[in-house]
Amino acid sequence: MSPTVLPSSNYVSVTWGIRTDSGGLTVTLLHRAGIMSQAGAGHVTVLTFDNFPDYDQVEVELRKMGRLFGDVSIRNLWDWLRTEQIPDRSTGPSTTLDKAFTPIADSDSFESTFRGDKEISRTRYAADDVTVLQVDHFREDGTLMLSDRRDFRERGVRGGRRIILCDVEGKPYKLWKVANDFYHWALDRMNGKTPTTYIVDSKTAVNMFIEYRRRNALTVHVIQGAHVEGITSDGRPILSEARSKSIQNLPAYDLVATLTKRQRKDVTDIVGASPNLAVIPNSVPLPDPSSITLERPVDRGIVVAAFVPRKRVHLAIEAASKAHATTPLHLDVYGDGESKSEVDAMVNAVDATRFATLHGYSTTALGETKTASFILITSETEGTPLVLLEGMAAGCIPISFDIPYGPSDIIVDGVNGFLIHDGDTDAMAAAIVRLQSLPAEKVLAMRKAAIDSVQSFNDAAVLELWNKELRKAWKHKSAAWWRALRKWQATNAEKAYARRAPEIGPKLPPEPRR
Repeated sequence: MSPTVLPSSNYVSVTWGIRTDSGGLTVTLLHRAGIMSQAGAGHVTVLTFDNFPDYDQVEVELRKMGRLFGDVSIRNLWDWLRTEQIPDRSTGPSTTLDKAFTPIADSDSFESTFRGDKEISRTRYAADDVTVLQVDHFREDGTLMLSDRRDFRERGVRGGRRIILCDVEGKPYKLWKVANDFYHWALDRMNGKTPTTYIVDSKTAVNMFIEYRRRNALTVHVIQGAHVEGITSDGRPILSEARSKSIQNLPAYDLVATLTKRQRKDVTDIVGASPNLAVIPNSVPLPDPSSITLERPVDRGIVVAAFVPRKRVHLAIEAASKAHATTPLHLDVYGDGESKSEVDAMVNAVDATRFATLHGYSTTALGETKTASFILITSETEGTPLVLLEGMAAGCIPISFDIPYGPSDIIVDGVNGFLIHDGDTDAMAAAIVRLQSLPAEKVLAMRKAAIDSVQSFNDAAVLELWNKELRKAWKHKSAAWWRALRKWQATNAEKAYARRAPEIGPKLPPEPRR
């Protein structure tokens, strides 16, 4: 089979922000960027939009960790803008600009962000000390680069936005009232008329591409997580607030990729037939099956997860505690995060130090799946969890809640793992006990079946799916009949959405200041 060669264009992988300890979504997009760069995509840019000062260090550390590889680099919007030469206004001063231009004064209350000893931004907050009211960005030479005020109508109360770009002397040059208009200007300036493929994984960043229509730009939305949070009493879906706008506007993107067929069906149930909708799973670097040692102690389990509410790590410890009352076992837990207090509370409640070790965050945690017997997955929702794929590839038997999406698309209960009714820690404990009571030959067969089940998630196979769908999307983009079909799709999606009448879940509160 000849190697995959992706269609010729610039490739930009879009996310809101990246840190060295970022979780599965970041690991996935960096891995995809790396393998695409080696399959004809050339240089791949990972574009971020947050106001983080140290992306040069992040890039170095990610390369050391092996997560950033190939011809891939990270570009931050604000760092890029600092290098742009913004000229004086050719038409001279503007009364409108001058009236809207109210940068943060030295006498105001604000929080500064520094790179070394240089101030690169100022942030002004509301009285709640959480809501952002204004961010001013500075160039390396100290001149004001851009002022983004979000309380223009009434100072101190969020409402009315004025984004003002400044020239090289820090004088107002151009104004936007809508953030997406500014982002679109930046994207146009970055890539000009060059054909560019934007692959957007972030639910935060994806909405800016709903109205980004350019003949030279292919917009691709990868739905990396569950879009549905639950079902109402009368059977209507409850959409995630963060994903509701992109789901409702699905026809706006040139290509939309779900990770599983089940999610594609659920999306279609909400917005109707979608000719731009495809199934492209995440890929993982799979070890040679012959290198995996199938025989291993059956009593050691593992959890690899961020300590965030959605992962419900405390339920894994609760289930292990119930299993430990019946059979000896040891559980190694790798992770850290905002829900650590909840995890610690469960550890104390069940005296988990008798059977569990909390190791904290580790970049090599998934390597432990090569020696662990089973892996517990207790998330509320997923896309296709990397820990599931990499664990099964290593012969580690998954014991997972049946959640949207991922586990039920791969796990056949009792064959290559165990599917548990969502949230049922008694049933999860019973599965742990059952695994240890199985004959050795049955356990070995399950490990082999787990390995065999994920072989289709290899890089080459998934790259070929990307190649097929991207070539089709670029070809269709220029066809008049396709544009007509997209218009029909938009109307059809609006009607289907109205018939289905989904509810929108609650909006999550803003993250606390670090």
